[in-house]
Amino acid sequence: MTLLTYTDDVLLKRMSNDDQEAFSLLYRRYWEDLFITAVKALRGQQEAEDVVQDVFLSIWKRRKELHIEGTLDAYLQVSVRYKAIHYIEKNITRRDYLAMLTDAAENNLPASIEIKLQLKEVQQTIYNTVAQMPPKMQEVYRLSRQQHLTHKEIARQLGISVETVKKHIQHAMQLIKTALGAHSATIHVALLYLLF
Repeated sequence: MTLLTYTDDVLLKRMSNDDQEAFSLLYRRYWEDLFITAVKALRGQQEAEDVVQDVFLSIWKRRKELHIEGTLDAYLQVSVRYKAIHYIEKNITRRDYLAMLTDAAENNLPASIEIKLQLKEVQQTIYNTVAQMPPKMQEVYRLSRQQHLTHKEIARQLGISVETVKKHIQHAMQLIKTALGAHSATIHVALLYLLF
């Protein structure tokens, strides 16, 4: 009997005994489906690859004490979704994740009125935070996030250094992240609703 014909349970048992070949087979068996799930959630291939790698690394590290109720496939899918939620929460101000969530809540999924209202409140918090930024920082932020210009393009357009652009964006992101701190539970609930 080749390793390919073993069930997930047998491969998990072998993996718990440090069988790297069993781990590799499980990885190959599930990687593609997990990657697709992660790409749908994160909208980026590199981020999706990182999330899937993190999930498998976690399983390998916990192989001795890992106990899975239900199927391995379901366990891995849930793990990838939670890891994606954590990634989005950590990087909510990057890549317009909040706009993506709001769009999904309003257009693609039958989200509850409460979730839609909460996401609108979060968007208003960002809008208010940006409106209170110093004019140059506000301009840099908008060119970066709304017009999707590179740091170099912004620097050229505004006649400032690339380093100054980076500092404005970093500071703007920090201000937004601080303002969103009060809404972290809302963001988490919205992500759970939309990704599960």
